[in-house]
Amino acid sequence: MWKPILASCLCLFPGLALAQSCSLDFTIEITQGVGEIRPGTLLNGSAEYTTVGQSFRQEGGSTAHLASGEMVLGDSISGPIWTLITTSRGNAADLVGVYAHHVEGLSVAGVSFDGPMALTLFGPPGSRENVAPPQTQEDWDRMDLRRAFSLHASGADMLAGDVTMLTVQCT
Repeated sequence: MWKPILASCLCLFPGLALAQSCSLDFTIEITQGVGEIRPGTLLNGSAEYTTVGQSFRQEGGSTAHLASGEMVLGDSISGPIWTLITTSRGNAADLVGVYAHHVEGLSVAGVSFDGPMALTLFGPPGSRENVAPPQTQEDWDRMDLRRAFSLHASGADMLAGDVTMLTVQCT
């Protein structure tokens, strides 16, 4: 009973938020490949993060939830998670994004793919009740309009794909 009330209060004061830990396992199907990673390739990934209890409003009605943790793709690509971005109840699609930076482990033809690395999930407007980070598998599953992954290389190139599987456990 108290969780919905507390979440509603947190929306009024977005600088205050409860810390939350989540583990994500996902699979992406590559749509824009690089080097030996060709379109159609399936790559497994994971992310573990804990929100640090500090959130703030951003442009366009989004909210940033600072976090710490790590996102991993394949056997060697990884980077520290620094934020979750959420939107809710706007005119455009709702959003949950998990963002890593300072990515290491992928270099093709002398170009380092060093970030950002992002898992971005979109849901129809109204999919999310508020801007708090999603807590249950059901909360994450509602974000089914588009599910994308991207890893950028200093603005020069991008590894991208569609998220085909996502399993989440939060505490």
